[in-house]
Amino acid sequence: MPEIHVVFDGGSRVDAEFNGHLYPDGPTGYSFEGTLKAQCMLNRDGESFANTVALDHAGKSMPWAGGVKEEIVGGEWNTFEVSGSGERKPGEEVSFRVGINTGLSGQYSFGSTVRSVAGGPPQDINESWSHGDMTTIVRAKAWADGPTGYVIKGDVQASSGIVSNFAQKAAIGHKAASGSWSYEEASGRATHSFLVHGTRKSGEDLVILLGNTGGYFGAWVYDTDVTVKLPEQF
Repeated sequence: MPEIHVVFDGGSRVDAEFNGHLYPDGPTGYSFEGTLKAQCMLNRDGESFANTVALDHAGKSMPWAGGVKEEIVGGEWNTFEVSGSGERKPGEEVSFRVGINTGLSGQYSFGSTVRSVAGGPPQDINESWSHGDMTTIVRAKAWADGPTGYVIKGDVQASSGIVSNFAQKAAIGHKAASGSWSYEEASGRATHSFLVHGTRKSGEDLVILLGNTGGYFGAWVYDTDVTVKLPEQF
């Protein structure tokens, strides 16, 4: 899920930007979501159109899709939560641009085009591990965020058959094969939902590790590592 940042600078408080994330949707699709912001001080009184911000998107080799359009009200920053989807050729990058209808007849001006890989196919992570009377349960998906990144999205939960005097916690550790561990923890029996981004060397595998506080006097204990392959193309 690559981060996407595109801007339009029209000067004199005529500006727009989009910050969001791009997702793969099979080999020939994509989706995105994020925050679109714009301000425009142009006076449109008496015109048949309002100040409008546009976010265009398309597969790299394809014509721009209809995109997202939102009316800009007043002279301050307007903020919109937006999402969309589109088609692309297998494996190709996705293009984004943002602009405002600055023309005398409402024609749009756009900033620079930003292109990004959409990522590889999500890999299921359905793992559980027990130590003593405590079980760690992880249900998640992981995928390549380009050749040097990864994403994990899912849930971790601690399950215990008895009430303990010690903290009942479960965790999933994650890292690139040559990297350092980072952890997402769940406390008690509540499910912890998480979304994490990591970095890796080009083409490296993802490694995960399950743990919980089922050890002596509530000490952390861990299972063996699990390697997850991250294909970068469908």
